[in-house]
Amino acid sequence: MRITGAAYYPEHWPESRWSRDVELMKEMNFNTVRIGEFSWSVVEKEQGKIDFSLFDRALDVISSAGLKVILGTPTASPPIWLVKKSPDILQRDEHGHLRLHGSRKHYCFNSELYRHHSRIITEAFARHYGNDDRIIAWQIDNEYGCHGTTVCFCENCAREFRNWLRRKYSTLDRLNSSLGTVFWSQTYTEWDQIDPPMKTVASVNPHLLLEYMRFSSDSVLSYHIEQATLVRRFSAKPITHNMMVNFTEIDYRKLSEHVDFVSWDNYSPGDYDHLLQGMNHDLMRSLKDTGFVVMEQQPGIVNWQRVNRYYEPEQLGYWIKQAFAYGAFGSMIFRFRQLPYGAEQYHGGLVGYSGKITPRATSASRAFEAVSSKSLEKRRKEIGIYIDYENFWINRIDGINNDFRLFEDGIFPIYKAVRELGYNVDFVFSDSDLDPFSVLIIPTAFFLDEGFARKLLDFNGKVLVTAHTGVKDENNTICGDIPSIIHDRLGITVEDFGGIKKAISVDLNGTLLKGSFIVDLVELNGARQLAAFSEQPFESYTALSEKEGWYFLATVPQTQLASMVLQLMGLQERDFQGAEPVHLQNGLVLLNPFRHRLKVNTEDGELIIPPYDWTIVRKD
Repeated sequence: MRITGAAYYPEHWPESRWSRDVELMKEMNFNTVRIGEFSWSVVEKEQGKIDFSLFDRALDVISSAGLKVILGTPTASPPIWLVKKSPDILQRDEHGHLRLHGSRKHYCFNSELYRHHSRIITEAFARHYGNDDRIIAWQIDNEYGCHGTTVCFCENCAREFRNWLRRKYSTLDRLNSSLGTVFWSQTYTEWDQIDPPMKTVASVNPHLLLEYMRFSSDSVLSYHIEQATLVRRFSAKPITHNMMVNFTEIDYRKLSEHVDFVSWDNYSPGDYDHLLQGMNHDLMRSLKDTGFVVMEQQPGIVNWQRVNRYYEPEQLGYWIKQAFAYGAFGSMIFRFRQLPYGAEQYHGGLVGYSGKITPRATSASRAFEAVSSKSLEKRRKEIGIYIDYENFWINRIDGINNDFRLFEDGIFPIYKAVRELGYNVDFVFSDSDLDPFSVLIIPTAFFLDEGFARKLLDFNGKVLVTAHTGVKDENNTICGDIPSIIHDRLGITVEDFGGIKKAISVDLNGTLLKGSFIVDLVELNGARQLAAFSEQPFESYTALSEKEGWYFLATVPQTQLASMVLQLMGLQERDFQGAEPVHLQNGLVLLNPFRHRLKVNTEDGELIIPPYDWTIVRKD
């Protein structure tokens, strides 16, 4: 089943309006709506008085039109009666300040009181709707970690962190040795002396902070597993959780093991780039190496940016088609109708404030019809890019250049280069099968899992490694002489390194291209130099080297440099004249992300792709 629809909140609207809304949904080619994820205070206005009558009536109206429902458990926003009764459930930030009621996501994953009440309300939902055939899937909670809430510094977390460390290290001697506590006289002699790494006078212990980020991700995972297990007791319907764009605070690879299908919320987080959305699609598909759902698709303007940019209605149609081309089997717009009150009052929707449909609705409806009528086979695997979520955490803690963002600055320019050359991308993880790929790219993996590194040595394709890979161990400690089986295979030794404020020129066959953020100074031990830096103080130092099909780039490449290096490695440019290609097992999809039409020359002749549209141009 292909899922098409939107998020709908019957509790926001007069009951007399529901039937008209459902009629509009059918006209827009919906087959599904998502409801319930912020409804705790609707269903349980007072403790212990749980009443599903509003949603029962809403389900009757929704299902009368043949629509199915994805039901959200409502734990993302605890009600005020619970906060006042049990303030222990609230998070504290790094300064020790409470995160108070009045918004959302203010609960602590390690509060046993909160878990207790979460179990009660989630079990009530699961018992009441577990065997309801109108429900096709469950969404557990909503956007774990949104608004910086992955990490909490309350006493609940302090207690559980100590227990987590005790289970991992067993002895304080092992902990002190691994976390470098001898520095600045931080040695612990009792487990109860260990506190969460809150705001301190100077830099906090980077090893303890990495452990706290691991612990925080594990805490989210523990909470999710508890909730999902509870739902599974009463329902056989698939379970998901809506992950987020560009989000790296939680190990999504681990979380994906505990959902039946991956879903995520597709928003443009800043300056719009259609390939950044594409990268997130590719990542979400790669988490389970299968199809995914866009649980919240931005319809146009949002409410949470400094400047909430206007997008043309036709772009929504493109975003829906892009998702399906990249492997989605569902797209849900957020939201069905614009709400004139509340914190999201400026957020766009398919239906306007007045209750009338908008041009966005027309765009979505046409796209839903198009994706429902197209058969898209599995994508072809071509280029793999390595990701380990722990490297995002290491990057956030400290670095040789603290302006550097691994996801946006280290991975995206390389991803963009690969896609602009016309190749598919999948993301690979430490336990991934590497055999389907012809090229693997390891972008600034500060810590490289030894098991993955050894598997990489057996890889038969070409490998590109970029600066600062393998400089740290699992404790976030810099390796003394930076010995590495990867560096041995690359034929180099990293002698020194430094951060750079401005982009630096790399001379590649007489063309000056730009690297940024970091420069590694390498000595060649069996590798040959292919390019050098052309600016002081790094002039003549090796910028690019190669040994038997393994390439090392001693900086963080901008997109053009990454593209030239990949072409040097043998990736010939596939020119689709600006169209965004997706290679299927037996075909090719071309997307037009632009407001002007594209003319594309293919082996089948010239094709015209209208603005914000797509076409399948070949089937073998």
